[in-house]
Amino acid sequence: MISFDAFRHDYIERYHPAAFEEIAARGVRASALIPSFPSKTFPNHYTLATGLYPGHHGIVGNIFYDPATKAVYRNNDSTIRDARWYSGEPIWATAERNGVKTGIYFWPGSEADIGGMRPSIWNAFDGKRPNSVRVDALVSWFRKPAGERPHLLMMYLNEVDDTTHKFGPDTVQTARAVADVDGALRRLLDSIAVLPMRDSVNIVLVSDHGMSTISPQRAIAVGDLLAHGGVDTTSIVFSDNGPVVSLWFDGDTTRLRRSYETLAKGLTNARVYRPSETPPRWHVASNPKFGDLILVAEDGFVLLHRSTDKVTSKGAHGWDPLVENMHGIFLAAGPGVRPLGIIPPLENVNVYPFVAALLRLERVPQVDGSLEVLSRIIR
Repeated sequence: MISFDAFRHDYIERYHPAAFEEIAARGVRASALIPSFPSKTFPNHYTLATGLYPGHHGIVGNIFYDPATKAVYRNNDSTIRDARWYSGEPIWATAERNGVKTGIYFWPGSEADIGGMRPSIWNAFDGKRPNSVRVDALVSWFRKPAGERPHLLMMYLNEVDDTTHKFGPDTVQTARAVADVDGALRRLLDSIAVLPMRDSVNIVLVSDHGMSTISPQRAIAVGDLLAHGGVDTTSIVFSDNGPVVSLWFDGDTTRLRRSYETLAKGLTNARVYRPSETPPRWHVASNPKFGDLILVAEDGFVLLHRSTDKVTSKGAHGWDPLVENMHGIFLAAGPGVRPLGIIPPLENVNVYPFVAALLRLERVPQVDGSLEVLSRIIR
């Protein structure tokens, strides 16, 4: 299973990457893979790995605050290796518990010792490592002796995400990034084609979310709006800037109420929610790590702490999963997959039970996804 971060659902039709189209022709391609809320990298990669919504597996953002421990999770520091942040059982732990060796190259969450289980092979993330090096590492795992060879191999490629954040999703640079990761996929497919077990390999391609264009002209300064409404923001904890921003008040109900009233009255192109007011399909209400207040912008708009903050990116993600630009990809082919062509959109919680079925894992935990969604494509 390979994840292409921020590979939007329409890039295959738009850019015709040949290796992706080959997998689609050999097997199935969903018209869209619908992310979970929020449509960000770490929450959705861990959803793909566990079959649980972020509100249930605990990784509710790339950066978020835990009011119980007053600690902050950040996707760019050592907290990613702290197993206490992670609930649920990732597919590599399920496989290892069933006696199936696994090799994971950079998948978010794979650096932590979750439930006392680690992949047989794993790597600390290095975003600058070339795609070719990552692919060649997977091929070397295929070539290990039978007793050491992993039967679940997972890889993460970040190039499309890096590029579309920097330049925006509808640019010539996106076309080049798609071509680059298509080249990486072709390298992998060609390498598998000469291996002895080439007829026994199932391939699953996914992405965590899509991408939308943003600009400084569509930025909303939340802290300034609160300050203009007479709210002292010094003790309010903010999550990171972006399409979704969470606020925590650490028990200050008066400031919470005034902030809600100010934002409900003053926000445009965004909405403020108490957790109990969020759509049930977000699976937010029962997890305090989402915040005491949750602000969600309209597609293309972003939320900042202050107007002095800079919008340096030209692309972003995180919006409501119903936003079409947030939809990703799901493709699968191999001896365990029926070649049924285009299939309807599906939620990404359904990928875990599908992969568990391909691996014939018998002891599998109950998850939010269902094997019924993809059972008809399993041979």
